[in-house]
Amino acid sequence: MKKNQSKESSGTSGVSGIVLLEKKAGKTSFSSLSVVKRALATSKVGHTGTLDSFADGLLVVLVGSMTHLVPHITNFDKTYLALIEFGSETDTLDPTGQVVKVGRIPSRKEVEAVLPKFLGEIEQVPPAYSALHVDGKRASDLMREGKSVELKARKITIHSICLKDFYDKYALVEVSCSKGTYIRSLARDIAASCASVAHLKELKRTRVGPFDLKDAVSEDNPEKIKEKLLEMNHKIASLCGMDSFVLSPAFEEEFSNGRPLKSSMFVRSLESDNSKTEVAVFYPDGKFAGVIRRTLCEKRIRLAYGFVIHRQQKMRIYSWEQIENGKFSDDLKNKGVALTIGSFDGIHLGHRTLFESVLEQKNNGLVAGVLTFTKSLRSYKNPADYDGDVISISQKLEKIKKTGFDFVIVVDFSSQFAKIDGRDFLHTLSENCGLKFLSEGNDFHCGNQGFTGVKEIFDIAADLNFSFQIIDSVILNGERVSSSRIRKCILKKDFPQVKQMLSNPFEIDCTGFNWRVTKGQKTELSVKVNSSQILPPNGTYPVMVSFYENMQKTGEAQEYRAVGSDCTLENGNLRLAFSDNLISGFVRSIQFL
Repeated sequence: MKKNQSKESSGTSGVSGIVLLEKKAGKTSFSSLSVVKRALATSKVGHTGTLDSFADGLLVVLVGSMTHLVPHITNFDKTYLALIEFGSETDTLDPTGQVVKVGRIPSRKEVEAVLPKFLGEIEQVPPAYSALHVDGKRASDLMREGKSVELKARKITIHSICLKDFYDKYALVEVSCSKGTYIRSLARDIAASCASVAHLKELKRTRVGPFDLKDAVSEDNPEKIKEKLLEMNHKIASLCGMDSFVLSPAFEEEFSNGRPLKSSMFVRSLESDNSKTEVAVFYPDGKFAGVIRRTLCEKRIRLAYGFVIHRQQKMRIYSWEQIENGKFSDDLKNKGVALTIGSFDGIHLGHRTLFESVLEQKNNGLVAGVLTFTKSLRSYKNPADYDGDVISISQKLEKIKKTGFDFVIVVDFSSQFAKIDGRDFLHTLSENCGLKFLSEGNDFHCGNQGFTGVKEIFDIAADLNFSFQIIDSVILNGERVSSSRIRKCILKKDFPQVKQMLSNPFEIDCTGFNWRVTKGQKTELSVKVNSSQILPPNGTYPVMVSFYENMQKTGEAQEYRAVGSDCTLENGNLRLAFSDNLISGFVRSIQFL
């Protein structure tokens, strides 16, 4: 399915969310939206189920990108309080019409006796005055033209119906029903079962799915609308009948650009329901990213785009192809770029010194960036002798973002990229990105077979008019801090020294892991690790496992908690054990203590 891009129209605020609005009687649903438009300075709004002008109550309004969800919320069950007036029937079946029939007024007992007949799935003929189309025209328009309209009965479901009060000729009835139910028709049919006639005097909608009228903001208090705006979260997604995935930071750009979907792009829930066709996708910070569709095809799960909601990233991410094709942002290029280049596997103390030298250039008006690779360059050069990366690309991008960089260029190292001459490589960065400052370690080299070293780069910098700074290595316990040293310490189980060099414990990124859950006296999670990260030797280790909290409780993806566990590694198989049987949510990472 083709991806739909959600972009706010010009002149709007770009705000998105759900507004629970208390509509007043005497106004159309459409006219009631104007108060939301003014309060949020947007023209992109939609309601999820019309209320007739004489009715009042809950109107669920979707704003901005959330308008994509109108079909989902329109399908929700609804609850009404209906005031039925017996003894007279109008042509519209409501107080706005002309009386066309009169009849007897039934007793309370008669009304109570017939209500159970309407429970469950029933056939209902809609009112002639309705928005339903007949031969391409609204039935209500045909009626006003004096033409005869006959509408066919439709199946609806009444989940509950009860008499709340009865006095004189009025019955107050509470009804919970499915989409497509006309309460006007229900009032007509209840009266007919009592050998009477009636019309709907008043109608109040009190609930739409999980949304309640008591939580709504009145049209008379527009200043409260922004304060009461609800954002899409995992709980609402579940109520809409959707599963939830969290997008891995490394794949935000691929998702936004409509690249082919794959399961490794997402963090999965331990309680993921594979029976649900539609999946709500959230960015790592909990913001709604769109909807994808999941289908079973030839015994394989296939993912397809429903729609994508783009956002302006604080840190922009580019591919090398975009840089070569001149797609780097002009606003960044015109300011001038300070840059550092490297694998940055682990982002250790030495890397942080480089980062600081680049970030200092912000004081000189430059924008700060990093050029890095999806995997360590050592993995490409000697794959047979390589034990894995210290850090995943997701973790790396997250740390770079938190450090305060304006952009990152991610290179998926290829044989074609390896052939680029060092001078040509730096010339592309200068010409297409506005490179003005480069900071590297004294062993840095680039270009085809690494022939362009520090000495050559000083000459190139002079020719291309950018500054080149060399940063000394960081020494810890008499030895240079490096990614190779960290990998050796991991394989020696020397996690205290690893923590010293990284400033954080060694952490396995669990993005995309398909856990198997076993619940007994303890909760056990197990998985065959398929990751580019290095793993410690076989054994059992004390670890802290970070979970995104149970989404039903928090509704926000960025909330997580750490739980102590034992982690057993055996030939690439990983097993966690917890005394807490209530473990749920998304496994975020595993830290080795």
